Amino acid sequence: MQLVGDIGGTNARFAWLDDAGNPHTPLTLPVRDYATIGDAMRDFMVKTDCADLREFAVAVACPAMADEIKFTNNPWVFSKDALKAEFNLDRLVVVNDFTGLAMSVPYLGGEDLITLFDGPGRPGLPLAVIGAGTGLGVSGLLPHEGHWLPIQGEGGHVSLPAVDELDFEIVKFLTHELGRVSAERILSGMGIENLYRALAAIDGLDVAPKNAAEVVDGALQQNDPLCRKVLDRFCLFMGGVAGDLVLTLGAFDGVFIGGGIGPRIADYMKQSGLKERMIAKGRFHDLMNDVPVRLMTAKYPALIGCAKILTA
Repeated sequence: MQLVGDIGGTNARFAWLDDAGNPHTPLTLPVRDYATIGDAMRDFMVKTDCADLREFAVAVACPAMADEIKFTNNPWVFSKDALKAEFNLDRLVVVNDFTGLAMSVPYLGGEDLITLFDGPGRPGLPLAVIGAGTGLGVSGLLPHEGHWLPIQGEGGHVSLPAVDELDFEIVKFLTHELGRVSAERILSGMGIENLYRALAAIDGLDVAPKNAAEVVDGALQQNDPLCRKVLDRFCLFMGGVAGDLVLTLGAFDGVFIGGGIGPRIADYMKQSGLKERMIAKGRFHDLMNDVPVRLMTAKYPALIGCAKILTA
């Protein structure tokens, strides 16, 4: 049997592949409930009453190049060689989580996407993929001889781009705390909490800390001014980072936003300054204005991507 997995900072998702090579009956397991990835895999196999595991492709929320896989936002660590031996696998493929997510993009249907900002794009050119959840994932797809090549990198940890005076104040505040402010320090669940704390301090407000879900709820449901300011600035930073990614990859055919936060604030993103910040690239403004931006709403896109990688 072929197994695919997607392991982030909070959850581990697994699914078997059917005869057509598609994931079926996926199951989500909380990372905190298991000491190791092997423990989670064994529990999944017990829960699905299947032990005939031969091949496994897994997307991991951390660098995936070396033998040792050490997650950025969860405590699991494993060796590729040891995991392959532990389960007597014929084949093990480990990729970055957004490499798996990116590989799913060509196989998503209209029901899996929301168009945030439309545009003609440039068919045949690369696609950019970015998304905020527990951390910030970044990837891209390069067209090559009728196929797609997903990029494996760690673009979520580039330096956060500051554009206006408030951006610089935020970066200055967080630099005192963190030493270095990467894009993930704002564009993630923990980033929303960082941004709430920074904006409160900059505005001289004495407020109790809020977690990311509370900030989002405060903005969307309670119309709280500070929470709305956080989401406004979150969207601006997302636009700036996404625009830089488009320019870096030459991804003028489109941006795809994944991750768990986007679907919760889809309508907010549409009326935000995300697109304006994304296309504010000086002499490249008009070219950037043609780039469509779509939000990925599929429940298990990285499992789809891993399935395509495993069966290629």
